[in-house]
Amino acid sequence: MICRLLSVFTLLLIFSSCTKSIEKSPERFFFRSLGANKTGLQFENRLKPTPVFNMFKYMYFYNGAGVGAGDFNNDGRIDLFFSANQSANRLYLNEGGFHFIDITDVCGIKFDQGWSTGVSVVDINHDGWLDIYVCRVSGIETLTGANELWVNKGLKDGIPHFENEAAQYGLDFSGFCTQAAFFDYDLDGDLDMFLLNHAIDQNGTFAARDKFIGTYNDKSGDRMYRNDGKKFTDVTHESKINSSAISFGLGVVVTDINLDGWPDIYVGNDFHENDYLYINQKDGTFSDESSNRMMHTSMYSCRCGGF
Repeated sequence: MICRLLSVFTLLLIFSSCTKSIEKSPERFFFRSLGANKTGLQFENRLKPTPVFNMFKYMYFYNGAGVGAGDFNNDGRIDLFFSANQSANRLYLNEGGFHFIDITDVCGIKFDQGWSTGVSVVDINHDGWLDIYVCRVSGIETLTGANELWVNKGLKDGIPHFENEAAQYGLDFSGFCTQAAFFDYDLDGDLDMFLLNHAIDQNGTFAARDKFIGTYNDKSGDRMYRNDGKKFTDVTHESKINSSAISFGLGVVVTDINLDGWPDIYVGNDFHENDYLYINQKDGTFSDESSNRMMHTSMYSCRCGGF
């Protein structure tokens, strides 16, 4: 009883101390909303469903796109890249003081009516300039196109300029893409790529899971790409990751799960597919050990990210 009273008293002291600290310096604990008139960020991802294309035609219609943050002009300030579903992606340079300027129309990034879903910021060629990889959805209803790799060519008149070199790098995947994760899975000193894709329910994917084990789908199956210099090689089969028609991938995280010095992968899947916990086997392959290492997982994992 005495121990419990002491514990409660200790908690009260901590709470009292925290409360006084918050009262003295509220700016350290609260955020303040800044409007577009202050920041210059006018971006909106507006969605307009039509009788031809809507959430009944594509169930992830309202999943949104993505934001990439990085210093694209190497001035020490973090810039912002916004991707959109039905409108143009936009790149904003940080001018300081929480104010940004839209440079999309003068930086080389073009809009081809593609449906963007995710953004990854990475220095793909190790030249000291951050590049932008954009995932897209293609091959369903009215959506066409392929993933984009906007390679940063450096400054022209103080503005970073980009060129889409996805095809040259072998990363112009066309399908139901969600997000890409860049990491060195084979520890050879360069960045490889895991491509997260999502399935759709219009193609008979609601069936027994056993039916899809060991099968591959060219649109919705996840992909693994090995960096072989200036070209990426699709090593999906060799790496032993699941790439079936029920890979409902909505989130991916890369981390060293078992602390052996090799990066592992966790994939959150939607609907009736299990999440994947890929343990790096240190030989270019992965083993899905989710059933061995976890008692249960969510059957409706949402979008997540991080490294």
